[in-house]
Amino acid sequence: MIEIILLFLITQVDISGYVETRPYLFWGDSISLTGYNRGWLELKANGPDYGIQAAADLFVPYDTIAYSYIIEDLRIQRLALWLGPENSRIIAGKQHLYWGVGRVFRPLDIFNETNFLEPGYERSGYNALLCYLSLGSLSSFRGIIGPKEDFENSLYGLRIGSNIVKNDIGVTLIHRPSQRLTIFGGELTGEFFLGYWCEYSYVVDGTIDYSKLTLGVDYSLPLKLYIMSEFFFDGSGVSDPDNYDFTKILSGERATLAQHYLYLTLSTIPNPFAVLQPSINSLINLDDRSFVIIPQLGLSLFENTQINIGVNYFIGSSETEFRNVVPYDGAAYMWVKVYF
Repeated sequence: MIEIILLFLITQVDISGYVETRPYLFWGDSISLTGYNRGWLELKANGPDYGIQAAADLFVPYDTIAYSYIIEDLRIQRLALWLGPENSRIIAGKQHLYWGVGRVFRPLDIFNETNFLEPGYERSGYNALLCYLSLGSLSSFRGIIGPKEDFENSLYGLRIGSNIVKNDIGVTLIHRPSQRLTIFGGELTGEFFLGYWCEYSYVVDGTIDYSKLTLGVDYSLPLKLYIMSEFFFDGSGVSDPDNYDFTKILSGERATLAQHYLYLTLSTIPNPFAVLQPSINSLINLDDRSFVIIPQLGLSLFENTQINIGVNYFIGSSETEFRNVVPYDGAAYMWVKVYF
């Protein structure tokens, strides 16, 4: 820790971050209004062959009825040191790990929780030792250790990637001995008229095994419109709604329950000069026919300020996934985020 503080002191430090507030209006059998404030502070210091990153995340939920505030969580989300040039680098500490190529669902990413209501959410840091090595202009190697108290409980992983016939291809292997957990899979991304991506994992978890698969395409239409579709298969889920275990979502053990999902997006192409940026997203449970529809309007009224106004509306019977796990019919929200 002392060495990291000294490196911050002797190098130029870049400071960035944001503050935001998010009020929500929920409706169903009754109406409630709640929300939270959040602050993200990030510091980076770069030398010729080393760098440091630290980030703190302050989360303050509030009750808009009683006008009460409480600091619920202050977490260090990044605290990492990297050594070596960009093509041969070791990163140690709490860091952002981005594994896989899926836009919403990433079968190979066991480091981050899935949030289909906000795919671009800020991801928590993960304590790891990461080694990156370039194997030429088109190929690379990535190795990772998630250290715990001993060898058996630590996590080990590697990824080898290359570009073949203008397609980015990667193969991944992850293993944790104590849980008898092994994940093997790969990914592919490319473009031929449409942009496309595919990500697959085969998971052996103790005495059970299953597969996960993501298939996606996107395309830029005339009039600066963008469409995206992503299909997700989860072999660890169930196809019969009668077998849903809703407690697994409520406890955070799972993000979804079924096996087949489809995510759809229609939006305008991001433009820093556009004042209005509308979009509509939807996640469909293909097994029980419930779905979430998310229309949203982005506003860029001021420099370094982002405003989003939208609705999360859940449709389905009371036995379906997206209507059972929430005690309301829908939620209207407004996000105001100011960057610095």
